[in-house]
Amino acid sequence: PVTINEIKLALNKLKTTASAGQDKLKPNIIKLISDEISLPLTHIINLIFEHNKVPDEFKFANITPIYKAGNSMEVQNYRPISVLPAFSKLMERLLHDRI
Repeated sequence: PVTINEIKLALNKLKTTASAGQDKLKPNIIKLISDEISLPLTHIINLIFEHNKVPDEFKFANITPIYKAGNSMEVQNYRPISVLPAFSKLMERLLHDRI
């Protein structure tokens, strides 16, 4: 299982310059309240790992096309950038550490 200290360390590693995801929560705000949310977040992440079920809210992303080069009227000259919710990134980092 995930520990509270592990959650706090992972929250501190979030990039404060990252954009807010679909949930509109910016990582810098989440880092400011990390002491208050680490206990419930530990419980939630442990439930996700135990039941192998990721909440749908963790799966939504804001996708923005970024122009690469060439003719700007052609779709293949753009690349997608996906901005995921910070809690989704946190869960993925913790899962990656376990793998």
